[in-house]
Amino acid sequence: MKKMNDSELVARLARGDESAFSKLMREHGPAVYRYAWALADSPNHVDDLLQDTFLVMWKSRRKITLVGDSMLPWLLTTCRYTAYNSNRRERARRTLPLDAAAVVAAPTDQLGWLRDEIDALGDVDRRLVQLCLVEGRSYSEAAEHLGLSVTAARKRIQRTRSRLAAVRAAGD
Repeated sequence: MKKMNDSELVARLARGDESAFSKLMREHGPAVYRYAWALADSPNHVDDLLQDTFLVMWKSRRKITLVGDSMLPWLLTTCRYTAYNSNRRERARRTLPLDAAAVVAAPTDQLGWLRDEIDALGDVDRRLVQLCLVEGRSYSEAAEHLGLSVTAARKRIQRTRSRLAAVRAAGD
């Protein structure tokens, strides 16, 4: 039996041939997996990137156009964009916690300025500090809870962090 090249496999894939999908995944999966390792923010996301890349291939099967004879450049490009989107979503969900070690190490009387500054914030900003910085909730969770956009929540937290850093620097 003659080994099919990628052009033939892509043509079969476009017609919904699952065996062509399997052959392309067996042929190019290891390279895409290694590439995903280089792109993922976390090792836990590598398998997801591989799976998502081949899912995009399946969903786009009728529109794929090869430039050359190999499917690999298309897959690596898809993996790169999938990783960028995944990493961006993951970063948006993360919040930077307060430096717990510094807070624990500081005597309580030295943290009065922090409590005073947080108390001086408006209701929404104070609630954001509680949800994101103290409870460790994501910006999107806090935004939804407070009826804000994620961008607005992120910006408000950023301004609060800057304000607290400036007050701390002025006090040192």
